[in-house]
Amino acid sequence: MKLLVEILLLSVLYGAAVLLHKVITLPFPPVLTGMVLMLFLLWTGAVKPERWELSSRFFTRHMMLFLVPLVVGMMNYWPELSQGGWRLLVIIVLSTAIVLICTAWAAMMLKRGERRNDEQ
Repeated sequence: MKLLVEILLLSVLYGAAVLLHKVITLPFPPVLTGMVLMLFLLWTGAVKPERWELSSRFFTRHMMLFLVPLVVGMMNYWPELSQGGWRLLVIIVLSTAIVLICTAWAAMMLKRGERRNDEQ
């Protein structure tokens, strides 16, 4: 039941992002607006990270099921991908490397902050 409530709240957050996107006419997708809204809610403390543990584990565990439609949809664009796909591959590799490096850096900074707090 808790998982269902968490997914429902995430859906409401996404709905608010879509509505905000339509009202303001932002130049990026509503999903990104929803992520920024969630970041704001977490940053201000309005929502606690512990609140989303069950749904985050669920979505992480079943991530492949959510990516299969994306891969199947890409088959429609095979002619374009076969001509310039190497560029896309380079972009994917570079952006993945950047995300991994930034995530590792952020984790190291958080660990340093925890150690400083423990020492005080």
